[in-house]
Amino acid sequence: MTVDLTQSTRRLGLWQRFRTVGVPLFPSRERAVSRATAKPRARPGVNQQDALVNLIIDHVDAAITVYDADGNLIRVNKGAERISGFSYAELRNPATWRHIIPGDDHRRVMAILAHRRLEDFPIVNVNPWVHKDGTRRQLRWSNAALPDAEGNVAMVVCIGFDITDEHQLEMTLTKAKNEAEQANRAKSEFLANMSHELRTPLNAILGFSQVIRDRHFGDDLARYSEYAANIHDSGEMLLALISDILEMSKLEAGKLKLSEEIVDLAQVVESCRTMVAGRAQDGGIAITSLLPSSPIRLRGDQRALKQILLNLLSNAVKFTPSSGRVSVSVGTTDGGEIQMAVADTGIGIKPSALPKVFRPFFQIDHAATRAKGGTGLGLAISKHLAELHGGAIAIDSTPGIGTTVTVTLPAERAVDQDRAG
Repeated sequence: MTVDLTQSTRRLGLWQRFRTVGVPLFPSRERAVSRATAKPRARPGVNQQDALVNLIIDHVDAAITVYDADGNLIRVNKGAERISGFSYAELRNPATWRHIIPGDDHRRVMAILAHRRLEDFPIVNVNPWVHKDGTRRQLRWSNAALPDAEGNVAMVVCIGFDITDEHQLEMTLTKAKNEAEQANRAKSEFLANMSHELRTPLNAILGFSQVIRDRHFGDDLARYSEYAANIHDSGEMLLALISDILEMSKLEAGKLKLSEEIVDLAQVVESCRTMVAGRAQDGGIAITSLLPSSPIRLRGDQRALKQILLNLLSNAVKFTPSSGRVSVSVGTTDGGEIQMAVADTGIGIKPSALPKVFRPFFQIDHAATRAKGGTGLGLAISKHLAELHGGAIAIDSTPGIGTTVTVTLPAERAVDQDRAG
């Protein structure tokens, strides 16, 4: 973005020319009046002109620094002292500038100031300024060169405007725009997925129920019983999809509250393992549980904890091929934190996909996903529920080797066995 030099800047240039070549800053203007009636006016002296220029420079709402052709600082205004927190004497020390303009920005700015050609200017740049107290500001600079009698650079005048608030607003708007675009993509992906996921069980329900209603197979009760079972399974699938969507909506709206009680994690593990055992057996997958000898009890929402573990186990079974293994374990860390972990020998997750797996509706692009469906909400829901308990969830995965998902709950949720009994 190009910044035009202000009137104050132009006056600074005139002042510098005046100081070097002796040209009056305010030449007298001819007036269309008679010499006989014109009243003589006192011309401002050099001291008055200096005072006026200094007044303008020091009260401009910007940082102004002036350098000679070799990049040596020869003048700063009060704005530069205010924004940097350093006095002029401190600013004359080159080491000070490594604090004000840190890292690579210092090298880039120094390249603007020294041994440049007149035709290189004006130059516009944006760089941070770090105050003496560590406060970080963002400045946009307009750098202009003043020529000497031979047409070479005599001085470089740098005018910096504090654009921190503007920069922050721009970053906020950019972030909001990116989030809106991401939400729009997620919505589109969700609608595309749901159009298939919802229609599949609905078509099954409608198709099988129509066969039963119209008695297509006469009095073949065995066939009708089979179709009724298919209708029941499709209805459960549809209910699970709708439940996930409603659950996610509650979590994102902050309307889901925990119903806390004392929970035995061993019971939660065995309950969830039993619920997925049938699917695992059908897929030729072995499920094992590793539980400590002493019971682990905690204060939490039993339904939420079951949902977390069930989501993780369902995903593990879904993405583990036949003859694979899934294990669920419970334990505590040295710091007393409670951990639940589900490990599998499945397909794993690509490193590029790992940052996205907790996004609502995100689904790994794999044949297992397309074949078995799902909303892509399981991990997102599990993350929210873990965080409601003050915990966290993490994934460690290697493509072709397997995945381990670990849920860590804070130590203060643990309940002593004596108290629990």
